[in-house]
Amino acid sequence: MAIRSWFWVALLVVGILPIGLPTLGHPAGSVIILATDYPPFDIAEPEDDRLGFDHEVAVEAFKRKGITAEVVYVPWSRAVSETEAGNYPGLLTCAHTVERAEHFLFSAPISQEAYGVFYRTGHPVENIRSIADLAGQRVASVLEYAPNAEMERQGAELVNIATDTAGFKMLELGRVEFFHTGQAAGQYLKRKLGYRNEFGFRSFVVWDYFLCFSRKHADSEELRQVFNKGLAELRADGTYDSIHARYR
Repeated sequence: MAIRSWFWVALLVVGILPIGLPTLGHPAGSVIILATDYPPFDIAEPEDDRLGFDHEVAVEAFKRKGITAEVVYVPWSRAVSETEAGNYPGLLTCAHTVERAEHFLFSAPISQEAYGVFYRTGHPVENIRSIADLAGQRVASVLEYAPNAEMERQGAELVNIATDTAGFKMLELGRVEFFHTGQAAGQYLKRKLGYRNEFGFRSFVVWDYFLCFSRKHADSEELRQVFNKGLAELRADGTYDSIHARYR
């Protein structure tokens, strides 16, 4: 009977733990942060040992306080859902929205990004100055990105995509009029994909980015306080600026 009981306990544990992702280490020693490939903020396949400036800042801030942070890359929608459920404490790189604040705590700001739309060169954009001006337009945006709900409320015809690469491809093929994303991330990817002057960019707003912590994870508040202290040290001694300088 004892063997059978342990067998069912083992099955239960396997069923509960997320498949394909490592488990969280002890909060006093290690932590796992979920992210998606979003260069130059977070880079799943590093080039010249550059992991992305948000990735590097997050790892170094925790390191200053004696915690080893591992950044694990998964699709953005999965990163959001796994962290929101409390399976993992941290989500990188994360913007603030009213809806997201119901599920996450936010660190001190770690970076900024200008958000807007890419468009095909020559496409008329004189009257496109804000999200409200996208009403009736086909706009590609990665599923679960922060501005998506607002674009839909303002009347945009939102086309959900899995990656920013798909956004540029759809824009190139004329399947959408606009591709909504961050300027730095988009320009980085555009160069990597070999595009030159095919697309322009229209900026709407500047967003602060954060390391988000799940409200359902027991260690989130403690980890947030520890991270913020480490981040403050990085800013004070110049390490934060040194990390960002490597990406300019």
